[in-house]
Amino acid sequence: YFLLTSVSGISSFFGYDTWLGVAMAHSVMTVPFATVLILVSLSQLDRRIDLAARGLGASVWERATRVIMPNIKFGIVTAALLSFVLSWEEIGVTLFITSVNAITLPRLMWMGLRDNIDPAIAALSVILIIITVLV
Repeated sequence: YFLLTSVSGISSFFGYDTWLGVAMAHSVMTVPFATVLILVSLSQLDRRIDLAARGLGASVWERATRVIMPNIKFGIVTAALLSFVLSWEEIGVTLFITSVNAITLPRLMWMGLRDNIDPAIAALSVILIIITVLV
């Protein structure tokens, strides 16, 4: 299998060791959570506001950008932050998808902890812990 995929180039076609492959793998994990959060925000939206905008002659685009999006912005921000945290935490998927070309910051930290102890990795870890405690 390895010889077949490396000689034929099939591995790059399926996204192995590419940024697109990393993005697709992390999207598969995070999109369901983001979808649920945004749908919850949409379910809490007062439908009368949308009906009022429709009655005043707003187009679909105007209603989406001027009425719906501002009312669900906290749900969108929450979904984006949760997706970022879930993607940051999933080092295992990144280790399986990448080898040399697409190196993410969590993978770089993993390699630094596994191969050699680098003071920059320790400093970055302390900064991330401080940010986590403050937030």
